[in-house]
Amino acid sequence: MEKGLNLSKIAEKVSDIKESLETLKEYAKRQDEVFLNNKEAIGAARYSFIVMIEAATNIANHICARLLNKVPSTYSEAFLLLGESGLIERELAINLAQMAKFRNLLVHGYGKIDDKRMLKIMREDLVDVENFLRSLGELIKSKS
Repeated sequence: MEKGLNLSKIAEKVSDIKESLETLKEYAKRQDEVFLNNKEAIGAARYSFIVMIEAATNIANHICARLLNKVPSTYSEAFLLLGESGLIERELAINLAQMAKFRNLLVHGYGKIDDKRMLKIMREDLVDVENFLRSLGELIKSKS
């Protein structure tokens, strides 16, 4: 039997995502050299990525557990399971899985983070997180 979604938990995580998105969008507006030469801005952007991706993954894991009765073994797998089940679009799931891998780089420091790449992600790929939030809203509506 399907357990319901914990909407207050999801709302809390959505709030974390939105706050992080706003921070990243603000930094993304800066000129390349202004951002790349500011250690505090780089640190804040890295932290915002970690918080944002952790929150999105937490939501994805919750949905996997409650609606799919599955426990993903990795951050990436949480999004891929949502895509395979049709709860989010497959392409979005793949993009979010890649972002989860980027989070692992940030957290575990597997080599040096390319801050230019991070800035590019901030400018071009945050739409994936916004699309996740939109899909999440549709999912919650359909389950209410």
